[in-house]
Amino acid sequence: VNRVTPHSPTNFKRFYVCFEALKRGWKEGCRPVLGLDGCFLKGPFKCKLLAVVGRDGNNQMYLVAWAIGLEIAINDILPKVEHRNCARHVLSN
Repeated sequence: VNRVTPHSPTNFKRFYVCFEALKRGWKEGCRPVLGLDGCFLKGPFKCKLLAVVGRDGNNQMYLVAWAIGLEIAINDILPKVEHRNCARHVLSN
């Protein structure tokens, strides 16, 4: 959260969740590739929900982590990561 001044109310900025069990499960039973996908949230928060998924041995999606509002941080930390757009969204736009 952010505060404009020390006595002002808190303002939501970002939230990240990655449980140790999910991370360990991905490392032990999934392919070594991660995918990042996002969707826009409607309502009072107007930000993106990001999900990190892998593929397990049965070719099913395996959720590893999720976050709200980390898009700028991802671009700063991983500037050279390959980025692709969803074909359905490219076509509709």
